[in-house]
Amino acid sequence: MKMEINDYQNNIRNFINYPPEIGPFTVILSLQDNLGKLSEKINKSLIEEHGGFTKEGRTKIAISLGDILFDISNMAYDLGYTLNDIISLNIMKHTMEKEKEEKEKSTDIPTDSK
Repeated sequence: MKMEINDYQNNIRNFINYPPEIGPFTVILSLQDNLGKLSEKINKSLIEEHGGFTKEGRTKIAISLGDILFDISNMAYDLGYTLNDIISLNIMKHTMEKEKEEKEKSTDIPTDSK
C-alpha cells in the first residue's frame, strides 16, 4: 500500500492512547525501546547470517524501522510538526552543512612544507 507521508502521520494517530500533555515523554521512551530492538535484530542477523541479511531478517528490520517511524511521527505531531515539515527541516540542515563543508574545503590554503 502506497501512502503519502502526512497521510501516514494522520492515520497512525488512531492508534495513540496517551494524553497529549505527556506525549513527548511517552514517545521518547518508546523510541528508545524501539531503537534497542532494531539494534538487537541487526546484531542477531549479522551473527546468525554471518554478516549478511536474509529476506526474513531484512523484513524484521524493516518492521522495526516502521516502529521507529511511528514514534518519530508521533513526536513530530506532539510538537506541532508534520512529517513533511521534519523532512524539509532535515534537508535544509544537511544542505547548509554540506555548503559550509564545501566552503571550508575551498578556502583551505595548502601550506608549503619547505
